[in-house]
Amino acid sequence: MPKIAHRAAAGLLALLAYAGTAYANPLAPFVLRTPGLVEIKYSGYLARSSDSGGPGLREANFAAGYMSSIHELGNPANQLWRSGQDNQSISFMMYGAGDGMVLPGPGAFGNQIYGTGCTHAAFGCDGKIHLDFYLDKLVGGTNPGFGVGGIKASQRQGFNLLGGITDGELLMQWEFVPGLVNTLAAGPAVTLYQHLSGLTSPSSGYGSYLATCVGGPACRYFRTSSQPAGADFYGTNTMTSLLALSATGQNGWTTRLSDPVAAQVALALPDSSWLLPLGLLALYSTRRRQRGS
Repeated sequence: MPKIAHRAAAGLLALLAYAGTAYANPLAPFVLRTPGLVEIKYSGYLARSSDSGGPGLREANFAAGYMSSIHELGNPANQLWRSGQDNQSISFMMYGAGDGMVLPGPGAFGNQIYGTGCTHAAFGCDGKIHLDFYLDKLVGGTNPGFGVGGIKASQRQGFNLLGGITDGELLMQWEFVPGLVNTLAAGPAVTLYQHLSGLTSPSSGYGSYLATCVGGPACRYFRTSSQPAGADFYGTNTMTSLLALSATGQNGWTTRLSDPVAAQVALALPDSSWLLPLGLLALYSTRRRQRGS
């Protein structure tokens, strides 16, 4: 075989090896390999927003924390992802939630709050409630805690930024969408429905929402067939009031937040870029056989 043919073959094989490596280790290393209904578990803390002045609906609060796992719905033992896997950590920040309408009521959790995206333009509101996830290294990354000496609610750097939480690789961007409750009385933009012990934070209770994935590489894993209103996610949250003098409360976080979310994972189609070197190698092999015959 001529030297040029040897070099071409070596180049094709090297390209194939590189493509195989790129396919096995995608740019975003977050990978889900099993399709089906899943539960996404994450928890964190909530704080009152500093939104003030100017026209429009103010942001009532914001939250931040970490994802702990993704497992088969109803079967926590079947883990699709967990914190620390492949040295991964996933943080989140929720922002933009405004109290569109508040209905005081009796009972432990009698207060009903119809939440919607804030519209205070001077603060950066866009009328939507957002939930962003960031991928980081568990060891060697930035993963601040929330207790004494940890991250403070006042360290928020902007409408959608919080130091140490939002500095990783953007993994997913969710937007809350209407459709969970009849919003005729509260307005069509209601996207967060809550039953709380108090009208302002800190308070305890529970809430629910629908969300859709609008950006980030992990959106490809989720599809809309499992939820109503064309949503990708159905979330329920539990909020627990923190004592003002608790370690976390001292840092400005007033409520503990725990949010299991139901979703459906669909295996995404693989990147077809690896087919090119395979095709070239097959063409080279065919031409070599033809020359040899």
